[in-house]
Amino acid sequence: MNLQPLYDVKERLEYAAIAGVSLLGEDFRLQRAAEGLKPLAAASPVFGKIDGGLTKLLAAPPEQRAGLLLDVLALVDAVAYTQAKTGVEGELKPLPAGGGTYHQISYGQINPLLTALTTTGGGRMEIIQSAWENHPEFFEDYRVLPAVAAGLGDSYGEIAELNAKILKQVGPSVVPVLKQGFDPAGKKEMARRVEVIAAVEGAEAAPWLREVLPDAKKDVRAAVITALGMAAENAALLLDLAKSERGANRDAALEALAKQDGAEIAAFWAQELEAHSQSVKFLQPSNADWASDLVARRLWDRMEEILARKESLTNPAVIELRQWFSAALGKSSPSMLDFWRWTDARLADIDHLRGEKEQRLGFGREVAALLLESLCAAGPGPLCGLCLELWERHPKEPRYLSHAVVAALMTRSAAEVYDTFSPYVLTIKPLLGGEQKKAFHNAVLRALGRVCRKEDGTYCIDNVWPTAQPIDSQWFKRLTRAVWKTTGETRQYAQYAAGESIDQFDMILMRLANTGDEETRRQLIPYLRERMLETGLPYSYSRFLLQLGGGPRGVLGDTMVKRAGAHYIYDTWNLMSEASKTLPSGEVADLLEEVLRSNAIRKEDAALAQRVIPWTVEQLRAGQPFPEWDDWWKMR
Repeated sequence: MNLQPLYDVKERLEYAAIAGVSLLGEDFRLQRAAEGLKPLAAASPVFGKIDGGLTKLLAAPPEQRAGLLLDVLALVDAVAYTQAKTGVEGELKPLPAGGGTYHQISYGQINPLLTALTTTGGGRMEIIQSAWENHPEFFEDYRVLPAVAAGLGDSYGEIAELNAKILKQVGPSVVPVLKQGFDPAGKKEMARRVEVIAAVEGAEAAPWLREVLPDAKKDVRAAVITALGMAAENAALLLDLAKSERGANRDAALEALAKQDGAEIAAFWAQELEAHSQSVKFLQPSNADWASDLVARRLWDRMEEILARKESLTNPAVIELRQWFSAALGKSSPSMLDFWRWTDARLADIDHLRGEKEQRLGFGREVAALLLESLCAAGPGPLCGLCLELWERHPKEPRYLSHAVVAALMTRSAAEVYDTFSPYVLTIKPLLGGEQKKAFHNAVLRALGRVCRKEDGTYCIDNVWPTAQPIDSQWFKRLTRAVWKTTGETRQYAQYAAGESIDQFDMILMRLANTGDEETRRQLIPYLRERMLETGLPYSYSRFLLQLGGGPRGVLGDTMVKRAGAHYIYDTWNLMSEASKTLPSGEVADLLEEVLRSNAIRKEDAALAQRVIPWTVEQLRAGQPFPEWDDWWKMR
């Protein structure tokens, strides 16, 4: 059916609506379009209805034409809409391989993302990050994926790195588009392509990497050489490259060789460290026994030599020594364990090492701290036994107490961990030896600070290694009654706005808390209400209470008074909005009245607070939902 007469009528009616109905009698084009519609009117009732409306419109007196025009135009628009279609002439062809896949996503949905990926200026990173978090499927779409790949060369380095991170997580579907148009002599963008391909394909990328290596230049060549380390079959090639390459490319070969294994590799590294001691930094990620033994033996020899000389260390010597200790991180071969035992025996001498200006370096504390980091990097294994052994060797010193707590958390039952280490957290102030006992307390808290409870209910060390069992809930009763609310470390900011800085002690409690456990809640809710008043920090502690199923009613206003005149009205709205998601409306209304009585809102917002808070209380008590921020802001 030819619908052109319908579209002609639609066009003339729209023209009449703009030009005015007084000219309808002289509009011969509309009359001609109406005549052209007659065949369609004979074929379909709906077109017949349009034809009848047109006839009535053209014959109507001027005072009736406006209403009739709108009626006919509305009907024509509706019919035209139902007859619409999209498409182009020609045969359907499949999308090119490797350019992304088809997703039923409107262009309007992905347009902000495409704009952020293909333009310059500020604000783009947030758009890309938000799209990845909320709509990861967008990044596989054939319209988006090529733009993400091109974005590896973005002029803003952080966006380029974000694009690389996203592509690595998208997976194998990104590889064809990254290989298409790949230039081995290109710049940083091409180097990032290599990094992504290697991360996605792993050892399977080896044939392609060897293929592009001869033509690879500068950053791309270094990236290709580094990536070759992911496949054991490239060991011989990498050994040759370590001999022939220079500068950054040789460093890349060393980084790749640190991922290899075998007697030939171990022999190479023994010679390399003999000739270039600073190359030890490349062995830091390797946990192979040969690497662990090699670092342990040479570091041991180096330390014995330094201690025997009893001379001050130059700055370069200090830097190199720290590189060697850093290379020991996470390594746990028998030789490494013996080295740590020797270090413990000589710790007093190590702690007396001095720099070139005769200043004490504090190397003893530094080495003890590095052992804890090494334990947390290695996870359950030989280092756990070593750290417990060292603690048992020095039970009257806090030096290895943090190490022992972490090791026990990874290997022993929750009850045993609590029974063994909770006595160091005192609940009654000691008459003697306060500073020493506080040091023990801080050591236990620093260890607990490495632990957090994940959403699935498991507990992890450094968000990586699972604890042997969930934390014993008895900890909360003891910690909330602890004499010292310290960890021996500095304060840190909470995760909420309003610029509140929360003691790390309380942050540890909340990271450990099972918010669904009744006993934990029973201990923490009254404690947090007291701490809220003590600290004068209403926003973060209120949210802690909400997480535990409690609330700040009765303490919110008194807490705000402690910083009267410093509270922004938006922070109040934000907190109350959060509270309205879990608390009854009446309780939220009570909290708002506390805020108003406190008279603590800053003077610039005080007048607005006097208007919006009573209004909101009235709304809530009438059963209405908590208002949006715009509802408050419009009342200013």
